[in-house]
Amino acid sequence: MERMIVVVFDNELKAYDGSRVLKELDAEDSISIHAKAVIMKNADAKVEIKDEGDEFPIRTVSGTAIGALVGLLGGPIGLGIGAVAGTFTGLILDMNRAGINAEFLDDVSNKLTPGKWAVIADISEDWETPLDTRMAALGGNVFRTTRQKVVTEQDAKDVRQR
Repeated sequence: MERMIVVVFDNELKAYDGSRVLKELDAEDSISIHAKAVIMKNADAKVEIKDEGDEFPIRTVSGTAIGALVGLLGGPIGLGIGAVAGTFTGLILDMNRAGINAEFLDDVSNKLTPGKWAVIADISEDWETPLDTRMAALGGNVFRTTRQKVVTEQDAKDVRQR
């Protein structure tokens, strides 16, 4: 199942350890990584991409799911985004492109505060335990949402509006 994950860490070293663990899980065939990045939320609450991963040029592909998620995490976070998302068409389009919903974004935003680091990734996984266990050992908080869930929610909304 394809998912968007964000693993929040307290510091840079742990975030890079988390990135390494993702690569190891991919090599073991526990997960498949489609794209990943290491990010940091600075004191101004802006998200900075620190490492784009070897396989995916996030900065040059602005229309990607990971690129959209990075943009959303650097936006107006902590303001109850789920409550105001309907007034921001661009925000909704970015949320759909990233394959996430407002609840997921709110949960991540509450944990990814200034000074925190995170690994974000678009992965496929059949079983959550390997990733959860390895990230917990590093002190990481794992957030995940299925990408299909957002597509299904949007399709249902479109049908209701017809």
